[in-house]
Amino acid sequence: MEFGLSKNYIRNEQVQARIQLALDWLDSRTTEELLAEPIGAKTIADGVELRFQEYDTRDYDGMDYETHRDHIDIHYMITGAEWVRWSDIGATEPTDEYDPKEEIQHFKHPEFHSKALLTDRHYAIFDPSDLHAAHGAVDGKVGHNHKLCVKITLA
Repeated sequence: MEFGLSKNYIRNEQVQARIQLALDWLDSRTTEELLAEPIGAKTIADGVELRFQEYDTRDYDGMDYETHRDHIDIHYMITGAEWVRWSDIGATEPTDEYDPKEEIQHFKHPEFHSKALLTDRHYAIFDPSDLHAAHGAVDGKVGHNHKLCVKITLA
């Protein structure tokens, strides 16, 4: 799944190649191989970093929305399930200043958002214009997920 405003679709060839490289890398591994990867960051190519994560889902009210300026996020569920929510960057106000070191800015909950259920071996792509909140509990029940966030550098 990919979501965004068509007017914001500005992928250059290098960025598109990085996205395809990441997806091909993931498709070439079994779920067991992905689960065997250590938690943390792994660079697989220039401008493509995988961040393996393990965590419990949480209630929507406890989530922050976030966005990034210098990279695209690909949220890829290895095993588990969660709601991911998104909205346009102009839909709400920031709760902090942009942090260039961490490459992140947090935002209040927007009045309106879309959401998708992210399950085993599915992904969602979030551009810098997409506010996003992940790790959402499904059916009000806390679940345990193995996921990775792929960071695709835009430069």
